[in-house]
Amino acid sequence: MGQYKDIQVNIERRIGLITIHRPDRMNALAKSTFSELVDASLMLDADPDVRVVIFTGSGERAFSAGVDLKELNDDGRMVHPMGGPSRNLNEIVLEMTKPTIAAINGVAAGGGCELALACDIRIASSNARIGLPEAKVGMGANFGSAVLPRLILRGAALEMLFTGELLCAQDAYRVGLINHVIEPGEILEYAHELAIRIADNAPLSTQRMKAVATKGIDLPIAAALRLSVGPDLYNSEDRTEGARAFIEKRKPHFIGR
Repeated sequence: MGQYKDIQVNIERRIGLITIHRPDRMNALAKSTFSELVDASLMLDADPDVRVVIFTGSGERAFSAGVDLKELNDDGRMVHPMGGPSRNLNEIVLEMTKPTIAAINGVAAGGGCELALACDIRIASSNARIGLPEAKVGMGANFGSAVLPRLILRGAALEMLFTGELLCAQDAYRVGLINHVIEPGEILEYAHELAIRIADNAPLSTQRMKAVATKGIDLPIAAALRLSVGPDLYNSEDRTEGARAFIEKRKPHFIGR
């Protein structure tokens, strides 16, 4: 596992945990942070021993306050989010083959919100706030503008984008942006419990379900049903083991093949 400056990476019980660790900057995303998050995401997605990946921030103030505007101001010119020599972090997270969870432990603004949007499941502490304030600072919310209207009602998404205002956790839950609202200090434990429940299932099943749900979302149902994406679980050892364990009334032992 690589050594990182801005993030921490841990693997336990088949769960990969990526923590943005810049508490003095409210876990703002510097260029180095983006680079490290890309590296860690690709690494965990390729690791056969990891079945679920959790993203969170250090402390209880912020998941991530977004792009580090101080660094951006010092640098001056900004590259288009989909330009430059490196792949976009949010695109990578969105395309990870394994289930991902954003444990939003505080403010998730701008780029921090977009990272959460790229994850499959979002849970938030009751004191969290989430949104895209880019219109207030002359930015574009490129990823959020494309993804948010696919996750919640278009009108609610556009209101968030146009006003740049952050939603409290309860309002984010009300519009369907958040799956669960958890008390502060308990969110990481809850995220781990949820991740374990997912990781205990057949990994080929969850990976195929994610692939079909993601790539078939804009297709007619007839076309989505015929997608051939993700691993072939129907002829896998895990499918045989699952059926045998059900008949024998025991917990299955899935090996991911």
